[in-house]
Amino acid sequence: MKNYVITPEDFMSRKERQQLMKICKEHAELDLIKGRQTWPIRYMLVDLALYSGLRVSEMAALKVGDLVFSESDPFIIVRHGKGNKKRTVYIDQKLAKHLKEFINYKGKALNQSIEIESPLFSGRNGKHSPPITLMKSFKQAIEAASLPKRYSIHKARHTYATYLLHDTNNLRYVMQQLGHSDISMTTLYANILPEENGHLANKIRRDD
Repeated sequence: MKNYVITPEDFMSRKERQQLMKICKEHAELDLIKGRQTWPIRYMLVDLALYSGLRVSEMAALKVGDLVFSESDPFIIVRHGKGNKKRTVYIDQKLAKHLKEFINYKGKALNQSIEIESPLFSGRNGKHSPPITLMKSFKQAIEAASLPKRYSIHKARHTYATYLLHDTNNLRYVMQQLGHSDISMTTLYANILPEENGHLANKIRRDD
């Protein structure tokens, strides 16, 4: 980690993130009409990568039973994170809804097992899709959205971390979400959005 820095080229702008999601959704809707499965799965992958901050290895290892759809605070259980550490990753209601719909799609449209031990992302053999497969699929989404080729699935994690820290200003929370063992790693995401910092002054509570 020595001399490691996060720069604006390491994460997507909000506009780019929105564009990627828009393209994925459009392709997924078209595939659903035509009875194809490529883009519905890819759309789920991209949404999960951008809005959970999970490492690609963690996404590849997910099982249906690792998704907990609490009405108030849905979350994902990462059973074997970096250093084989277990953690809870909280997600927003929109991602939770998409995940529930995807599981239903897997069971009904794809006729795949959705038992608690079943993989969230699986190949034709029913086993977990390997990380390299998810990486390639994400890259294809980036290409379809005409975004810079430098955006890998790991850059989605950087994107998530950057905006989560900026929007919450809660370093400890971001550290826990990402599964960092050292908070100094999390601080790398601080102060790299100076163009968005102006509005934060208006959030200061005044007593006069």
